[in-house]
Amino acid sequence: MAVERIALVVSDFEAGGVERTFANLATGLARLGVTTDLIAGRANHPFLADLDPAVRVLPLAGERLGFLQDYLRECRPEVLVSGKLADDYAALAARQGLEGSTRIVAAVGTVLSARFAAHRFNPVRTWLATRRIRDQYGHLDGITAVSTAVADDLRRAFRVGRIPLAVLPNPVIPADLADLAHAPCPHPWLAPDEPPVILAIGGLRKVKDCPTLIRAFAQVSKRLNSRLLILGEGKERAHLTALARRLKIGDRFDLPGFVDTPFPYLSRAAVLALSSRREGLGNVLVEALALGIPVVATNCQGGVRELLQDGRVGTLVPVGDAAALADALSQTLAAVATGGLDRERLRRTAEPYGLMPAARAHLAFFRSLPER
Repeated sequence: MAVERIALVVSDFEAGGVERTFANLATGLARLGVTTDLIAGRANHPFLADLDPAVRVLPLAGERLGFLQDYLRECRPEVLVSGKLADDYAALAARQGLEGSTRIVAAVGTVLSARFAAHRFNPVRTWLATRRIRDQYGHLDGITAVSTAVADDLRRAFRVGRIPLAVLPNPVIPADLADLAHAPCPHPWLAPDEPPVILAIGGLRKVKDCPTLIRAFAQVSKRLNSRLLILGEGKERAHLTALARRLKIGDRFDLPGFVDTPFPYLSRAAVLALSSRREGLGNVLVEALALGIPVVATNCQGGVRELLQDGRVGTLVPVGDAAALADALSQTLAAVATGGLDRERLRRTAEPYGLMPAARAHLAFFRSLPER
């Protein structure tokens, strides 16, 4: 199928992995010569500052469904890709009754059944949400998944077996990674000759389970002179600050807030920690690996184990186990101090997630979709 124009939709453009991924994908597709529109709820978001100039950013004004109907009627892209459930539903509804051959593709970045399981106190809500996905996703023309775990969950829990589905790497690593990594870092703890820093990156939300990481660091800091930085913002900030104070690590723990470009921090960190309860993939793990930074992560539901090759390129620990996380972080810091790491192997693991290789993989999938 010829693909000359592609639209990417993220209506509530926030500071998450979907937003960063779609911004990178838009740039990659544009550089492959495809006319690319990015429909975003916030056209001035920092993630959009470095878009390729060929990408046309369309601020989503007014009601989402009406905007998408008008857009499809006027621009008629061959493919429209949405990255969140609400946008998936709106895109499918907008196409109804319109002439044209736009294919609707849902980009799924999380294990949806696990997300719904978090609402187990309301089984009716879970049942309704599951049924709606089964009904709606049956009208899609394609699905992309960030990991095999996400794809398997879609097939098992949501019965999408007849829909073309591809596991594709997220376009996580920018082409100018080296320049970004060597840019000045504003945090004084990451200056030369400072104690090693354990870094975590992500929204301050319950699913990231930062309390377990903080408790683990409290144990690590008794063994090794080290510090903990968590980049991100969210509702858990006050709780995490209070926990650090109770554990008496306030002088070795900091929450600098949201950072739009994490690479200057990552390149200077000793180790990246991920304590999530679930992750579709874990883009920040890819970013760390691309820079040769060792990672310690929870063996959570999703694609983390797959990415880290069953623990061969990163240490896996049980979810919610602060003691195991502390031991793994201590051992990794010791390996860093002695130079006992194969950093080149880490970098090779991240190569498929480069902006252009991932963009080519996505475009090949879009071209493979059958005619409507």
